[in-house]
Amino acid sequence: MLNRIIRMAAVACTLSILAGCTAKLDPAEEGAISFSAWSPLLRDDASTKATTESFVSNDDTFSVFGEKVSAGTHTDVFIGTVVGHEYQEDGGIVVKDSWSYTPVKSWSWSSLSDYYDFVAVSPANIGTVKEDAVGNLSVTTHYDYDNTSEAAPAGGDKYDILGSTYRRSGSDQATRQDRVSFAFSHMGSAVAIKIINNSTSADVTLNYLQFQNLVVSADAKVSLDNYGSTVLRWANLMPSSKEVRRLSPGKTINHGNNWTSEFQIMIPQNLTYYEPKLLLNYTVAGTTTDPDVEIPLNGIERDDGTPITSWEIGVKYIYIISMRLDGGLLVTVTTTPWDSVEAETPGILI
Repeated sequence: MLNRIIRMAAVACTLSILAGCTAKLDPAEEGAISFSAWSPLLRDDASTKATTESFVSNDDTFSVFGEKVSAGTHTDVFIGTVVGHEYQEDGGIVVKDSWSYTPVKSWSWSSLSDYYDFVAVSPANIGTVKEDAVGNLSVTTHYDYDNTSEAAPAGGDKYDILGSTYRRSGSDQATRQDRVSFAFSHMGSAVAIKIINNSTSADVTLNYLQFQNLVVSADAKVSLDNYGSTVLRWANLMPSSKEVRRLSPGKTINHGNNWTSEFQIMIPQNLTYYEPKLLLNYTVAGTTTDPDVEIPLNGIERDDGTPITSWEIGVKYIYIISMRLDGGLLVTVTTTPWDSVEAETPGILI
């Protein structure tokens, strides 16, 4: 934060509604625009990220977009500028903890009615662009499970996309030079699978699990509404019958034990339109058959009897598959906002 005394100059203005008098600000108030991201989603909070090893973490970076709005005119200030974090300790004492970018831009207040809008997306360098549309600042990032281009991670996009916005008004005279602090929110949903082997004698090897009939590509959009509040949404959703997000752990689950996958980041979506499924293949010890199980994702109910019909932004879903080798599989699901208390649902019998 800029630590300096701000010299306030008296503003002389003859009040005249007809003349449309505008209060001018002292140019000495102008200074460098600086950022911070105190959100634990970017730092020291691995439990909120996609923990599958093949997923890319949000490595303390974000792209920032910003514009100044003065007398109805929108002027670009930042277009995808990368902001990085530097952190250093010496003997357990933090000696550096800052966010920086280049080239440095400065505030340029000309009226009390001016304001700046900012949008930030993490991680940086994931193709986020400003939308070419009339209205408030909005940016979009394409996300694709099946993106196999050389520029994308193998097997598609695998990162926990985060978004944040901020509006700074010229009328906030005491704070308009302060650091812009972003509080990031998850854009995706997080889905994990827990397998419980309830057999009293037989071990089970989980060969693979994967999803089918999901929306596999979409655009994550982060914008501000007319009141300066954050708007997070997804658009241009594209479904596919391809099998995606495959896990092949080859994990043996001994009788009476369980195994839980890491969270997979998913595009929030309706679970009724395309009959999405979780596909499971496993082998019971002492047998030569590999049962294939299709679990419909739109048939699992909440504790009040209503089905879970969608994956929502910023919500974690843990699908619990209880193997009763003499009587099928019992599937339940727990849902919770990230880092909140889990609430169980009764589930369905497959």
